Amino acid sequence: MRFESSNVQLAAAEKLQAEATAAIRKGNFNTAIEKLTEAIDMQPPILMGLLDTRAALYDRTEKLKLALKDAKTMMGHEKANPKGYLRAGKVLHRLDKADLAIEIYKLGIKHAEPSDPQLLRLKGILEKATEKQNKAMKAAAKKVYDPMQVLPLELLEMVLGYLPFQNIVAMQRVSKTWQRVISSNARFWTALDFSRARKPISKTALKSCINRSKYTLTKAILNRIHNYTDTTLIDMVSICRDLEYMKIMDGLVGSTLTRAMQLTRSLKTLILHCQIPFTTLDGILYTGVPLEHLECLNLGYTKRSQELSFGKREACTSLRKLLLNFADLESASVKRAVNLGSLLEFLPNLQELQLNKIQFNGEKLDMTTLEKLETFVCRNSNIAARDIRYPPPLRVLDIAGTTFVGQNTAENQETLPGLKMLNVTRSNLSKETLLDLVPPYENQLTHLRIGWANNIRFEDVLENYLVNKSLELEELSVEGDYEYTNKSIQALYDLPCLQKLNLSSTSVNGSGVYQLISNGKSCENLKEVIMNGIDRVSSDLVKFGGEKGVRIIQVPEGGREWQLLQGENSGPFMRL
Repeated sequence: MRFESSNVQLAAAEKLQAEATAAIRKGNFNTAIEKLTEAIDMQPPILMGLLDTRAALYDRTEKLKLALKDAKTMMGHEKANPKGYLRAGKVLHRLDKADLAIEIYKLGIKHAEPSDPQLLRLKGILEKATEKQNKAMKAAAKKVYDPMQVLPLELLEMVLGYLPFQNIVAMQRVSKTWQRVISSNARFWTALDFSRARKPISKTALKSCINRSKYTLTKAILNRIHNYTDTTLIDMVSICRDLEYMKIMDGLVGSTLTRAMQLTRSLKTLILHCQIPFTTLDGILYTGVPLEHLECLNLGYTKRSQELSFGKREACTSLRKLLLNFADLESASVKRAVNLGSLLEFLPNLQELQLNKIQFNGEKLDMTTLEKLETFVCRNSNIAARDIRYPPPLRVLDIAGTTFVGQNTAENQETLPGLKMLNVTRSNLSKETLLDLVPPYENQLTHLRIGWANNIRFEDVLENYLVNKSLELEELSVEGDYEYTNKSIQALYDLPCLQKLNLSSTSVNGSGVYQLISNGKSCENLKEVIMNGIDRVSSDLVKFGGEKGVRIIQVPEGGREWQLLQGENSGPFMRL
């Protein structure tokens, strides 16, 4: 910045400076600041003195940012003058920025002239500030304790036991003490979780973790393992006799998994997100394993038509939960099928059975032998049977996206009076079969989804179920090309327990939902209304719903949330 000088400016500035000095003596600091500001604006030769005085006044009146600004101006105006650095350092100390103040002092010493009398003062202040900072750092260091050296080992185990496996591995890098304590304690290594692994896990690293557990491994989640075809998996299940839970998240596993299942004697839960050959399922269901929960979510394709049958094998009495999801076929001419009759006989104690993308051909499908089955899910499948019988204890029936070929009415089927959750979305189940399975006046339904069903209309549900005003439905999904009448809307008002309602792609508009939230018997319980594909949904309705504690959902088709909502009804997993 270039400053002009003249005798007139200098005289005027000195007069204002004298007036400011008089105001300071009387305690009128604001008046003094105004006089100094007026003088500074003239840019006189005595600018450094004016800035320093105003900065001091700002400091005294607790306007520290303004004081620091003046100090920086001084440093820029006369780079070799220590006054600006001294004033800036003092203000920074007031702002609790001692580190930055020390750097400013060092910068001032660097630019100051050796003959400047203020240089010695600047060096003395720097020395005192540095000494004070060192004392503070030493005092702080004395207050920091390493918990590994202070806390009892039992308490450390208790605290670290709440941390996820990824944190336990990372904490070994804190210090040698932490690494020694954590790596030598088998308790921290009984549950391996590589679900968030960013790099491939080598065979050596996996074996090191198993060794640290002292072969007491109880849970293993494997992801990005370098190679599943070697003996690593077999060694793990054969050495770790206490292994009860195993999850494989990626890769292609076949014969190695079959051999491993023949060696384990304690595995109760096996979850396979990896791809496995179609025929490997036969080897996994080994009768000598006490397996209670099995999920195969990516059964691979075959190069020829195959059918799995378990009719000639001894029953597996331990399995309680089975989930099978078949991968998409590469060729439509290749067919895979599971002999459900023999599978059900092979697993007599099943409590939950979930199937996705299966094919069944037969005259009869009798599940009444499964006396403990409470959940049956069969999605996106093709069932060709004239007589299908469900077990009476069934509480969840989900057949979304399934096509029934040749099915007659359930005239030989006992009713399902205990059924609570029913999903027939995008299926072709007949209305007659529905009424036979779930009697209108003798049911305990709490969740009902009929969206896009081929043979079931909303009017059928209205006439046979909703007229029973004692029905305690908590969730109702009726999305589809339905034309609603005033009578239909009024029926929805009489559901006192309703919490979730899906009206997507229907003729219901925002006004009807507004009345439902305002006047319906469920107004105190309603939490969510899905209205995808519906016009005339205003922002006022969304705001009104939020004020009443009701979330109004309307998302663009094809988006992430749309996919999640569609997956609730037709995806490979049950989301009821």
